Amino acid sequence: MGLDDKGDVPRLEVTGHQARLVLQRPEKRNRLEPADLEEIMGHLDEIENNTSIRVVTLEAEGPSWCSGYHLGALAEGERPQFGFGDVCDALAAVRVPTIAVLGGNVHGGGTDLAVACDLRVGTEDIVLQMPAARIGLQYYASGLRRFVQRIGAAATKRIFLTSETITAEELLRVGYLTEMVSESVLDTRIDELCTAISSLSPNAVKLTKIAIDNLSGVSPDLEAVQHGHLESLRSADHREAMQAIKERRAPIFLDE
Repeated sequence: MGLDDKGDVPRLEVTGHQARLVLQRPEKRNRLEPADLEEIMGHLDEIENNTSIRVVTLEAEGPSWCSGYHLGALAEGERPQFGFGDVCDALAAVRVPTIAVLGGNVHGGGTDLAVACDLRVGTEDIVLQMPAARIGLQYYASGLRRFVQRIGAAATKRIFLTSETITAEELLRVGYLTEMVSESVLDTRIDELCTAISSLSPNAVKLTKIAIDNLSGVSPDLEAVQHGHLESLRSADHREAMQAIKERRAPIFLDE
């Protein structure tokens, strides 16, 4: 179970169409223990199996958003059922849009946990640091690929090859942050995004996320993307949207 009590493991809250996955070990900078990895994987399975969920926010308590995997556990040779990379890969593969709510600083593997989300909204005063090279590590393959796909090779090199502390302004400029807001409006902006996403066709959002991830990969499959487009044309959601336009009303999309 790791070094901390079960009550400190990440929690999942589901309200309406939104799921909140919350890191809750602020006194340890929300570092992740072996038990946390297993807990998060269980939460992600629950999210995947709950068709009412249309958006997920990844949040954290306290001034540090996440400092990554517990290096002490790594040094002591603990080998959890799921590796940290497995969790980030699974998060990136979630069928619905995911939003990293960055109200605190991001360090180590926490930088990958955030970049595994589809959107990253951060406050103006946060900073990021990736110290992998300082501890003699080349970061694992799927994580580095994720950075390069999300923000490009140059920005990835800036983060990994310097280990410098990087400000929110630069993170926004290089595309790590998709949006930067003041702390006072962070919650309001996240509510707006969740409402906007939840109002869209769940089927179209799912297919579009798959298509974008496909196209950003090394060998994009245009035929698969076109197949998704044709599937959406035949979908109940598209028929409902067209009917709503005729009737001059908002469409009502059913859960998948």
